Amino acid sequence: MPDVSFMDVIWHFKNVNTMKAKDMRTFIIILFFIFLWQNGVAQSIVVDEYIHYGSFGIRTPLMNDPVDLNKKPFDFKSLMNQSLPVAVYAGKGEIVKTDNEGRITIRSSDESHRIGLLTFYMDAPVYCTPELQFEGLPEVAELYLNGKIQALQKGSAKLTLEPIRHELVIKYIAEPCKAYTIRTTIQDSVGLSPQATTNPSKRYSIYEVVNGRRIQSARISPDGKYYFVRYYHVFPDGKREEYAELIEAKSHKQVRTKNTSLKWMPASNLLYYVEEGAKGIDLITVDPATWQERTVASGLPTKSFTLSPTEDFIIYSKTDNGSAEKNAVKQVLHPDDRSRGWRNRSFLYKYDLQTGVIERLTFGRTSTSLQDISPDGRYLLFSSWNSDYTETPFICSTFCLFDLQKMKADTLLYNDRHVSRMAFSPDGKKLSVLASADAFDGLGRNLPDGQIINSYDKQLYLYDIATGQAEALTKEFDPSVKSVAWNRYDNLLYMTAEEGDKVLLYTIHPEKKQITPIKTTEEMVSEISFSSNSPDLIYYGVGLSNTQRLYSLDLKKRQEKLLHDVSAEILENVRLGEAGDWSFISSRGDSIPGRYYLPVDFDATKKYPMITYYYGGTNPTTRRLEGHYAPHVFAGMSFVVYVVQPRGSTGYGQELSARHVNDWGKKNADEIIEGVLKFCEEHPFVDKTKLGCVGASYGGFMTMYLQTVTDIFAAAVSHAGISNISAYWGEGLSGHSYSAIASAGNYPWNAEELYAGQSPLYRADKINTPLLLLHGTADTNVPTGQSYEMFMALKMLGKETALVVVDGENHGITNHANRIRWSQTMYAWFNKWLKDRPEWWEALYPEKDL
Repeated sequence: MPDVSFMDVIWHFKNVNTMKAKDMRTFIIILFFIFLWQNGVAQSIVVDEYIHYGSFGIRTPLMNDPVDLNKKPFDFKSLMNQSLPVAVYAGKGEIVKTDNEGRITIRSSDESHRIGLLTFYMDAPVYCTPELQFEGLPEVAELYLNGKIQALQKGSAKLTLEPIRHELVIKYIAEPCKAYTIRTTIQDSVGLSPQATTNPSKRYSIYEVVNGRRIQSARISPDGKYYFVRYYHVFPDGKREEYAELIEAKSHKQVRTKNTSLKWMPASNLLYYVEEGAKGIDLITVDPATWQERTVASGLPTKSFTLSPTEDFIIYSKTDNGSAEKNAVKQVLHPDDRSRGWRNRSFLYKYDLQTGVIERLTFGRTSTSLQDISPDGRYLLFSSWNSDYTETPFICSTFCLFDLQKMKADTLLYNDRHVSRMAFSPDGKKLSVLASADAFDGLGRNLPDGQIINSYDKQLYLYDIATGQAEALTKEFDPSVKSVAWNRYDNLLYMTAEEGDKVLLYTIHPEKKQITPIKTTEEMVSEISFSSNSPDLIYYGVGLSNTQRLYSLDLKKRQEKLLHDVSAEILENVRLGEAGDWSFISSRGDSIPGRYYLPVDFDATKKYPMITYYYGGTNPTTRRLEGHYAPHVFAGMSFVVYVVQPRGSTGYGQELSARHVNDWGKKNADEIIEGVLKFCEEHPFVDKTKLGCVGASYGGFMTMYLQTVTDIFAAAVSHAGISNISAYWGEGLSGHSYSAIASAGNYPWNAEELYAGQSPLYRADKINTPLLLLHGTADTNVPTGQSYEMFMALKMLGKETALVVVDGENHGITNHANRIRWSQTMYAWFNKWLKDRPEWWEALYPEKDL
């Protein structure tokens, strides 16, 4: 049909007022059909090609008896389940094109029945419920949608399609010496019919995020000759399988095992595991070359322990249970008494693997935790902690050096509020210390006097055990340290650190204090493991547009080698849109970094709705392909995505991360709004009337707060967001400890403007944007009441809102089925308000007359 409009028709008839009756009827009829055409009513598409696999001859079994044990005769259709499983053979075979009328012919030319598959794909641009109509199918035929059988009645099937690519398979049995002329038609009424194709390429979706194989951990042997890699695989039905592979570095020979508990011994090149034996718990070593096992100790007191570097003893924790309240009426002794197990205390024990002697090492009213064991096995580094609300941070830790020979401990740090972790150097004389900039009397501070640090911005120090003196190693280093480990081979420190929205790998020379970046392919280094006797390291990581890849790295030659490309498996046939960096200079003169993601098959001449994603809290939104709010998934549904990094997050230097303290949305909101407007101004393909935003936790707070200060958004989503800062501070299990940093020095009784004035709940009357509130009912971090309160307020104010809770889920949605439904809820909300496509939302949450 030609591209015509109402104005074209009106111009053709020129003057409606002077039309004759006959012309008027013609005019109305034409307008009616143009309306149907432009609104996509009853569109029809004929499938014009298939992938045909078959046909293969099948025979009926020998009939020993006319009926089976249940007195039922043989059902020929049962042969459908015995051959050509759809999950294996769908999409295999040759492409067969139809004739001019959209028909193909399949024949069973001999006297046997023949079974085969006809596959095609449907790419649905929006949520839709098309009807498939089939002509000429064999009498025995089944229809599968994405591997699941569908009801096929009288040659038709009603489908429900999300806006992704779908696989359709017709499985048939052809009768002997018979031909079938098949035609498939897609009937759709939403206006954007799914396209039929034999091209298996697809857009990135939630199913690529939650399904498939992933690396769980990767460890290299002490001599660098073997890698032990643990995997998990999530199947479409949510079932999870775990296994591991032992890989020989030189030959790349792989051996798969179900024993995922295997670990490397600290020094010898053996794997070990524990299991219940005849004499209790056995410690068993495994030779990676021969897989020969040897029990080296029996009667261990526990399966959970730390093996000493000398391999002759283990250190483990044992819990003493505190007094439990037996009555329904219970006194809460401490704010942390709400947490399960707070009244219990853990203490350290030593078990000698040769003699079987157990020594209790610590005793008292305060729990002790192992930090590290010295390389010679003589000393332990342990910590204990308690709460003190007289100043922030509230947690006070004491670190002690314990001599196992003398059974004597020296206190290194007492009631320290800033140190997180300590570890021995290879010679046992120094300690690496992970802490905030205020540690050691502010030794690591790189801020103006009086400015409060962001304690989540971690620094690295070197502590001399003999002198008790510390040195700041990263004071002038902007990235925030995430992890640190000593390498016995070269005596260097290796650390991963947030550099902006990346996590990169660095070495630090402890004597020269020199920080050197190690070039890696991946922008997000997830985990490293190095050999203690060779210059070899393995790591895996992810990137902006790829998931996990595993590498080996020669630290001398600085040569990297790809070992396993998990990403290639996950992204097989997946098309991703363009993604890149985009920053702007704010009105305050700051460079505000960010990223953009464009839809697949992007056309700069078109207008697209845009979703803005942010966190706004203490950490940056990193360059990770996957995640609960994966930008490429939104882009796959034809949204432009803008990820903005407002100031206050770690990874950009101490001064910028410190801006998070006591801001609670004010400056962040300004920067997000300014970024959205400037992005739209520079990119005319964004429809400024169809802007959405989404965030979770502190980002959920930002979603709610943003709607109280701007009306630029047409839809907003908050997951587990904070609506009432005071309630979160007092009720969330970590509310008071997080607020000790985010609201340092301020409390509900001395900072009403912050706790009430910046709480979205107290500004709910200013919200005009349709707001979706999502929350897990078992959230212990940000209690569900935070969303209930905002929902109540918006309902009373008559504002557009919806609340969806997920039973049993905590701060993040982890259950496989729940995760998919939760994600669909978010997608459907944006489709409703940013694309004027309410069908998906209405299907998920139909109106109820209550």
